[in-house]
Amino acid sequence: MITKPQFRPFFVFFIWVLSSALEHNFPNCENPSSQENFTFHCNTNESQNHCDTFALLRATSRFSSLTNLSSFLGINRIALAQANNFSSNTEFVPRDQPLLVPIQCVCNGGGFFEAELTRTALKGESFDGIASVLEGLTDCEAIREKNPSLSLWNVGEKVKLVIPLRCACPSSYEINQKVNFLISYPVSEGDSVLDLALKFNLTPETIISANNRSGASFKPQKLLPLSTILIPVEEKPVFGSREKSDLGFPQGKRKSKMWRFGIYVALGGVVFGAGIAILATFWVIQWRRKKEISGKMADLELQQLGLSIRTTSEKRLVETYTIEELRKATEDFSSSNLIEGSVFHGRLNGKNLAIKGTNTKTLAKVELGLFQDTTHHHPNIIRLIGTCSAEGNSDSFLVFEYAKNGSLKDWLHGGLAMKSHFIASCYCFLNWSQRLKICLDVAMALHYMHHIMIPSYVHGNIKSRNIFLDEEFVAKIGNFGLPNVATELSQSWSKGYLAPEYTPQGNLSPSIDIFAYGVVLLEVLSGKTPITEETGEGRVWLSEKIKSIVQANNAEGLSEWMDSALGEDYSFDGAVTLANLARACVENDSSLRPSAGEIVEKLSKLVDDLPEGEQFSICESSSKPLAIEEDK
Repeated sequence: MITKPQFRPFFVFFIWVLSSALEHNFPNCENPSSQENFTFHCNTNESQNHCDTFALLRATSRFSSLTNLSSFLGINRIALAQANNFSSNTEFVPRDQPLLVPIQCVCNGGGFFEAELTRTALKGESFDGIASVLEGLTDCEAIREKNPSLSLWNVGEKVKLVIPLRCACPSSYEINQKVNFLISYPVSEGDSVLDLALKFNLTPETIISANNRSGASFKPQKLLPLSTILIPVEEKPVFGSREKSDLGFPQGKRKSKMWRFGIYVALGGVVFGAGIAILATFWVIQWRRKKEISGKMADLELQQLGLSIRTTSEKRLVETYTIEELRKATEDFSSSNLIEGSVFHGRLNGKNLAIKGTNTKTLAKVELGLFQDTTHHHPNIIRLIGTCSAEGNSDSFLVFEYAKNGSLKDWLHGGLAMKSHFIASCYCFLNWSQRLKICLDVAMALHYMHHIMIPSYVHGNIKSRNIFLDEEFVAKIGNFGLPNVATELSQSWSKGYLAPEYTPQGNLSPSIDIFAYGVVLLEVLSGKTPITEETGEGRVWLSEKIKSIVQANNAEGLSEWMDSALGEDYSFDGAVTLANLARACVENDSSLRPSAGEIVEKLSKLVDDLPEGEQFSICESSSKPLAIEEDK
């Protein structure tokens, strides 16, 4: 395996000593803290012993998709969208956006409140990892109590997993005071009762009172990160796309400046006296914690992609078009609207469409059920919008979502679409950041097909020609739901995507897609086609070439093999990681290939390491770039 230089940060000695001394404060499975610090007492005999309420999570770079979040939590995606006042079509939210998670809180037999989430575990998932992703709404010890028969560090694949969350219901007294919800709020470093009171437009006394039901005495001057406190509110908070410091809580009656001044005077002495020590302690604790879990964090956060069967009453039916409508959309299938092969650009009812000619037999085999509702709509899969079935043996048509920037193949290798639909004088290429994000998009789609869909779906024809780019260069896999055409090898390139175990009549498995995806990664890295003719070497398969490069542990050889269009404008360490990942994907032994989830983990880390605010180099295009091509 090609390795990259390892660098260790320089640690000041006294910080190391202090962090070691404070290490026991973290509630993890190896060193659990008292559960009394994190639970809220209840009385099973009281009338207010169950309620519908909310927990709060903050969107991260890997946690910003509602589909991913709902899958990880085992909560209906539509319910999650409604809880946050999003439209049903909302998928992504800004980083650090607060998100409300609807939960049912009950008083259990042990005398404390809890909410339970039930979902299916993924291979390699750990209790500590789940607790870390949930930011303190639960802890490893609580998860272990709910799942005593499961391994702490390697939960079995497809095992039912119960995740308890900390919560509470308002008492009768609180309801009389117009407290209708107690929001479970995960404490972050730097949070204080005063700041939260101002953000929620509450008094500190109200927050302190709500949290006095905890098992141990509530210490308002020392909010512990990775713990949960209760925020009493009259109505459900409404969040917007705000800065991190402004959570966008609903405004009630404004407190006067004198009130705020009085609060500062009342708490100022305590805060000032303990502030320096507490902030230093919190910083060291958080720093130590991040160091301990850094090697696992991507996998822990990746569990957001866990499986949950989602239902929805909102339907998105595949439309049926008439041949007259399609003629009008394509200017009677004018050659000026021809993209390539039998694919035309069309515009109907103000929407750009990709209209692909096919035959009635093929149309009958399309799995229309995969497109009939929002459950099977993924942002990285080209959506089938409609069909047109002609009578008899006449041509029929499939109408797809339009991808303005064509196929990945044409951006990497050029071709008819590049020559006829992009400005000839513009030297168009994908930069390193774009390539990494495209690879991550495709991996997300494969994870959805392989692990979220029930039953799982194997595409069977992953290749750069079937990966399309929208106007923002978001990648989308095409030919989803169409009859498998992996046996159609009219172009020799297609043979370069086939796994060694593939047989035309054999059953397709997810590992077939992973092998083909690995070849796509190699195309992205090298700019070369899956099979090339090289002087002195003859016909060369990319899947074999990468094995020789990695086996030789030759960094210079990898550098020379990289796509020359990138020049020096890429991360060599990132290229090494991507090359090793691609090498694993094209293993001859299918059992050694990574899963789509593991691929998402590694690529997410690479994308997160990209410089913030980097501008993408986008080449201007005409109005009719490639959208959906004939399969080759």
